[in-house]
This record gives sequence, C-alpha cells and structure tokens, in this order.
Amino acid sequence: MIEVHEEALQDLKNALETAGEDYKANLARLTALIEEITRGDIRGNAADQLLAKFQEKQDIFNALTRTIEDAEEYTGAQKTKFANMMDTLNATMK
Repeated sequence: MIEVHEEALQDLKNALETAGEDYKANLARLTALIEEITRGDIRGNAADQLLAKFQEKQDIFNALTRTIEDAEEYTGAQKTKFANMMDTLNATMK
C-alpha cells in the first residue's frame, strides 16, 4: 500500500524550490568570482582559458536550472491534482 499525503508533496515542492534558489545563488556567486578573477588576479592566456572553459559550461548550467524549475513546476502540478482528487473524493463520500 502506498500512502500519499498532500503535506509530503508540498514539502517536496518546497525542497525543490529551496534547492533551485540555492543553485541559482551559487551559480551567480561562481560567475561573479570567475569574472573577478579573470579581470584582475589572472591575466592573459590563463584568464582567457579559464573564462572560455567556464563559458563552455553555460549550457549545462542553464539546463540544470531548467531541470530544477521543471521539477518544481511538475511537483506543484501533482500536488494540485492530488488535492483536487481528494476534494472530489471527499465530496462524493458525503
């Protein structure tokens, strides 16, 4: 038997939102750090290579952001469907 609770779905959605916010904040910090390093502490070919390698990964970073956002959206939709289903069941049992 599988038990599903609306609160558990909400907790999962909240956890995904927090993970998404944390990921975006960390990516922004990393981006700022790479830019700061390559514009100040490291110059020339080494800076260009570091910046190029980081920029090559932008598609991966963006894909991960979209995946997290999609998971948040899907979980929210499933929670809503579950709540609607439970409301319908409760209404038919009265």
